Amino acid sequence: MLKIGLIGKPNAGKSTLFSAITSIYVDIANYPFTTIKPNVGISFIKDKCPENEIHSRCNPREGKCIDGIRYIPVEIIDVPGLIEGASEGKGMGNEFLDNIRDADIIINLFDASGMTDVEGNPAEQRHDPGQDIDFVYSEIIKWMNGKVSKDWQKFARKEDNSPDRLEVKMLQKAATFGINEKEMILIMTREKFPEKLIHWTDEDIQRFSEAILKYAKPVFNIGNKADMVTDGELESIGTGRGRIYFISAQYELVLEKAFKNGYIRPEGNGFSFTDKSGEAQKTVINGIMDRINGNTVKRFYDVLTEIIKSLGYIVVYPVLDETRWTDKNGNVLPDAYLMKEGDTALDLAYRIHTDIGKNFIRAVNGRTQRVIGKDYKLLNNDVIKIISNSR
Repeated sequence: MLKIGLIGKPNAGKSTLFSAITSIYVDIANYPFTTIKPNVGISFIKDKCPENEIHSRCNPREGKCIDGIRYIPVEIIDVPGLIEGASEGKGMGNEFLDNIRDADIIINLFDASGMTDVEGNPAEQRHDPGQDIDFVYSEIIKWMNGKVSKDWQKFARKEDNSPDRLEVKMLQKAATFGINEKEMILIMTREKFPEKLIHWTDEDIQRFSEAILKYAKPVFNIGNKADMVTDGELESIGTGRGRIYFISAQYELVLEKAFKNGYIRPEGNGFSFTDKSGEAQKTVINGIMDRINGNTVKRFYDVLTEIIKSLGYIVVYPVLDETRWTDKNGNVLPDAYLMKEGDTALDLAYRIHTDIGKNFIRAVNGRTQRVIGKDYKLLNNDVIKIISNSR
């Protein structure tokens, strides 16, 4: 399952957001370090389900499907807040940063209202929230630099005598961040570093850390507490810092509780009111949706879906029966896997089970009914049957 690390300085609203998007109620308070250990839960991204093509309701083993919209589960790791110097052990220190080593994507949730200080305490005067973006990124880079540079001279002398390729040597350092060989090759292909490790400078090590975040463990900035800030103020945040998204964890929590209490019901990409909802509930929820339906503030699920799609992830449905699109028990489209653009039918086979990958014979495209080979490149919403002599 794709893993999303949710980080940021204390009191940015991570616990509130985590509660809303995972339906797991954790401690929520307006002071630093409400979370003192990582919370792990399941959230979802959305995609159109192929069930409409065969006019048969799907039976998701994990996640859910509502009116032809498939909700594909992803793991959310709510990492306790970072303070300045965390990379040097201050506050909760490296313990927090170590929790993101297994994350595929990092989300830096920052306080878009600018009303918390560097340690997460409520502030009397608003500061530039863009500073929080820079600070968190800087702490991550410092943490990574510390891991890479540890015992560097000893490491460099030993590996410079090895015949291995540079990416193989550096994989020993990068593996501590959960980087695999494929990602390591991508980094070394996109960036140029000295062939001799003994010639690497502090600047080279920093560029290497930055390359990991750019190509293998990307960081996305999401401004929270948008309910406390005007659209004009939000649009002025983060100039020159790339794409920034804005949400309100408080909005998410209100909507989640409205679903849970039966005031609203899911309907396609949105919802409708039930008979249980009164004018007070409708007024509050309609006010939230008016803001979300503008151009600046979004639902977290929509932001997460956009981020994951922007990284080249696609949804693929493995089945046993390529004509009815079912598993051995007759469940329609039971599984939805997040794969990467460029992944092949063989990659899907290994994803299902190592033995199935090792004993791969061929595959069948569920739409065309045509036999495809191991090198077939998967497309979004593909329905694929894998044929293997594995038991």
